[in-house]
Formats: sequence, structure tokens, C-alpha cells
Amino acid sequence: MYNEYFQVERQEKMRSSFLEIGNRGNMREYPKNSLIQLKDKDVICIVMKGNVKQSIYSIEGEEKILYLLQNGEIFKEMDYFSGGESKFVTKALEDSTISILDKEVVEQILLEKPSIYRDIIHSITRKFRIVMFQMANMAFSDSIGKVADTLIRLYYQEGEEIIQGKKIKDKFTHEEIAKLIGCSRVTVTRALNKFRDENIIDIINGEIVIKNIEKLEKYIRWK
Repeated sequence: MYNEYFQVERQEKMRSSFLEIGNRGNMREYPKNSLIQLKDKDVICIVMKGNVKQSIYSIEGEEKILYLLQNGEIFKEMDYFSGGESKFVTKALEDSTISILDKEVVEQILLEKPSIYRDIIHSITRKFRIVMFQMANMAFSDSIGKVADTLIRLYYQEGEEIIQGKKIKDKFTHEEIAKLIGCSRVTVTRALNKFRDENIIDIINGEIVIKNIEKLEKYIRWK
């Protein structure tokens, strides 16, 4: 279902383009679990190394993860082109290197290489789709379906084929998956155990491998 929205070749082309122009930015290092706080709105940031998450929080401190960004993915592009400031909390999930391109550099790159506009539009559209699918999943799926849907989407966003099946590259704790879905950690643990018992998934060195994606798709309650 998600393969037409998150095409592997198109995503890799986008990431390669951003990594290339990232060499022209100011590099900053962020240790694992540190907040990435930038006061300047007129910048575009590129993840050169590591993994980053962007979340929103309720007044009570409840977290909802929106985006997980890997090497070659960008953030603050919507603020740059649309104005205002997105109320995301950005955090390094592991030691990460971020390239910060200020306005002068961004505008020069866009003049030299107009094709970057297409990659930026792809990034924004991709994020819109991620949020749209998250909303549909939360609204229409039961607890087991929410976990199934999220695993499949994460695979198409950032996974790879291996001998054992379809691997989700990043390692996720049950708590992190729960914050992606908007449910409890206990619910995620129960669903993952069910999928393992049915030989639909496996967990290898902390990474989730989907062994039978067709069976997993049967748990999805929306189209």
C-alpha cells in the first residue's frame, strides 16, 4: 500500500542531493538525546549523520512523534518557505551531525541548482503524507492494526530487503513505537508478541524484520 507513496529510488535520490549540498553548511555536532534548538528561522538543516526525531507535546507533557529523520533528510524547510515557526521539539536519537545552511547559502544553491526545489517539495509532500497516514491510522485502526500499519509504513519509509525479510533500519523501543502511534507501550508489546508468535515478524539484534508483509497488511482496517 505504501510503496507508491514512499518510492525507494526517489527517496534515495532526494537524500543524496541533500547530502551533497550539506557540505556547504555549518556543521554542528549533537550528542545522543540532546535537543536541537535553532533560533534563526531562515535556515534549512540537513541530517548528515545520525538520527533525529521531531515531536509535539501536550500541556501535560505527553509526546507524539511526527517525523524520524535519517541521513540526507532535512528539517525547517517549511519554516523557511512558509514563514512562522513549527512547534516541533527536535532531538538527536543518537550522536548526530547537522549541516545548517543559512539564507545566503540556500538562495545561492537554488540559483545554481534549481532541481533542488523538486527535492524540497518532495520532502514537504512526504512529511504531509506521513502525518496524513498517521491520522488515518489513529482514527480508523484498532490497537493491533495501528502497530501493523506503522511497521509497514516505517519499512517503506526507511527499510531494506534482507535474506530474512523486510528490515526496518532503525532500532525502535516499544516506547518509541507507542509515541508514533499514540497508544501505550503495553499495547505495542502485546501486538509485537502476537506478530512474532504468528511468524509475521522477527526481531534481530533489536531491529524489526517483517517476514510476511501480506499477513501484516490484513490487520490494517483502513484503505
